[in-house]
Amino acid sequence: MLTIHLLMTMPKQRIYSVSELNKEARRILESEIGSLWLKGEISNLTLAPSGHTYFTIKDATSEIAAVRFKGSSTLSSLRLDNGNQVLAYGRLTIYEPRGRYQFIVALIQPAGLGALQLAFQQLKENLNKEGLFDKGHKKPLPHYPQRIGVVTSPSGAAIRDILSIFSRRWPAIQVYIFPALVQGEAAAYELVSSVALAERFSHDKTPLDLLIISRGGGSLEDLAAFNDEQLARAIFACSIPVVSAVGHEIDFTIADFVADLRAPTPSAAAELAVPDHTEVTSTLTTLVDMLGKRMTSLIEQKERGLQTELKEYIFRLPSRQMETLSQRLDILLATLLRLTKESWKRQKQRQEGLTGLLRLSDPRLPLQRGYSLTFLAGSTTSLRDSACLAQGQQIETHLLKGKILSQVEEVIDS
Repeated sequence: MLTIHLLMTMPKQRIYSVSELNKEARRILESEIGSLWLKGEISNLTLAPSGHTYFTIKDATSEIAAVRFKGSSTLSSLRLDNGNQVLAYGRLTIYEPRGRYQFIVALIQPAGLGALQLAFQQLKENLNKEGLFDKGHKKPLPHYPQRIGVVTSPSGAAIRDILSIFSRRWPAIQVYIFPALVQGEAAAYELVSSVALAERFSHDKTPLDLLIISRGGGSLEDLAAFNDEQLARAIFACSIPVVSAVGHEIDFTIADFVADLRAPTPSAAAELAVPDHTEVTSTLTTLVDMLGKRMTSLIEQKERGLQTELKEYIFRLPSRQMETLSQRLDILLATLLRLTKESWKRQKQRQEGLTGLLRLSDPRLPLQRGYSLTFLAGSTTSLRDSACLAQGQQIETHLLKGKILSQVEEVIDS
């Protein structure tokens, strides 16, 4: 009898533990789907003692658990309420200990028209309640700054306007530019980083007297980086006096309210930051002249009084003593007058020297004598060494009237 045996081999399969399965599911979700935007309605909102916010995002037929960790969002002060329609940006994951499928929120904002404006108003109210706008925290600006930092785009119109006004009003100023994007998703982060860099530079290398944060005008979306909470807190904590100059005169940002001074435009910030050297020179000259006249008048008054007292005293002496004392007094008086005139002469020479120094500080003086100043195109530092140049570079030659744009054809070292 034929006997048939059917031999079957069971396929070898991996057996997962629960922990392994949850870990693998989390890896697939995070790597395959990644970050995304999610729109829906908030429900089951719960604020944990840790500061984390747990809630559900739902639509008409489905829902997903969501969590926003404390401090993880650039709009972390946005108030959330059940029933809010929101746009949330984040990533899908699995909370492995419980195998819970959830959405980790990195950024959340109201959905629909006016979302940015609503977020702006809510952040403004919250920071105002915290005291970040209080006048008591505002630091005074220096009257005669020597070193100013500027946080802005190095290629924007704002920095060109600021440097032009500095050159005209207070040419001896030293300007340090801390580059940052002023628009786009990465702008807020770069602005905060540049403020921190300016603080470290001021502390470790060269003390800054003032910091200007600036950009030109734009829409509410264009200025969104200057409505960032982290930037507001960085400005508030900055040890350097801060001037905010964002947009046009009608534009207001969170940075404006937190800064020590708000300027309506970048050009206005430059005007407010430094004095006009011509006005300072005129004022000093007037004060020196007034001091000289008062000193001359006082000396003459004292001389007349002394002469009167000497004559009255001499007439009360016997004739012989009067002659002796009169001669002695003449010698003392001559010595006093000589010393007084020498002192006044030294003061006058010092006044003339100071006046000459003030005139020499005028950057236009060499230009009036026929000299010129040469700069690399776009630079504010004049050239002193041909080794700094290379063939093909653009240079600007500043004359007393106007300037000349040139291109280097050959560099000859001295």
